[in-house]
Amino acid sequence: MGIKDHVKEKLEDKEFTGEVRDSSFERKDLIRVFAVGVLFEGISFKQSQLFACYFRNCRFVGCDFTGAQIRDSNLKGSTFTACKFPYSTWEKTLLDDQFLDSCLPSEENLARDLVRTLRVNFAQTGNYEAVNRAAALEVKLTGQHLYNAAYSKQSYYRHKYRGGARLAHAAGHAWWKALDLLWGNGESLLRVVVTGGVAVLAAAAWLSAVGPASPFMSTLRSVFYAFWGVGLAALPDEVGVSLSIARYVVLGLLMAILVKRLSRR
Repeated sequence: MGIKDHVKEKLEDKEFTGEVRDSSFERKDLIRVFAVGVLFEGISFKQSQLFACYFRNCRFVGCDFTGAQIRDSNLKGSTFTACKFPYSTWEKTLLDDQFLDSCLPSEENLARDLVRTLRVNFAQTGNYEAVNRAAALEVKLTGQHLYNAAYSKQSYYRHKYRGGARLAHAAGHAWWKALDLLWGNGESLLRVVVTGGVAVLAAAAWLSAVGPASPFMSTLRSVFYAFWGVGLAALPDEVGVSLSIARYVVLGLLMAILVKRLSRR
């Protein structure tokens, strides 16, 4: 086993005053580096550390931040075009949430990991709207990864996930899909409302099919009130119990989402 020194060169207390092109800051520590409105093009920041840096309103074009660690910095107003961010980590750094729209890796598992660290970063800086966006995106990317691992025909997935691993991801995707339909995996108030509506419609349709003949709208009205605990005695016991359970589940999911979102604050 061979071991060698891995000391990163430090770049401290510097200011960029003009355009920076085709340079490399690979495996370097950038500490209290300052730039405003500067263009960085074709720059490599691979495995570098940016600490207490100020890059406000800068433009990064074709830059590589693979494996970079960015902490306690300010990148508000900066834009990133055709840049790479796989395996990068972010901590207590001011960043516009538009980053989520155009800077994620194409691989959904790498994108999910990046969104996860950005979600924590946004919470640390008090950008709770971005936290909610990142959380919803993280859930979506998780579902995409489970689906690809289970069903994609791409050689990467079929080589990496075989046999039991593929079945496990298929089961994981089925569970993810069920929770997504039920309440958007904890991120969608609309899905919970739709779940309650489906429960009411299903009960009304069942009563119309097996109960005494009556207009569907009248049955639907009775079931809707029963869902909220009004007039339960007028319905069959099994329907009343089912509607009561559905009501408690829907209200519980609504409260869980509200608590979850408020807790991020």
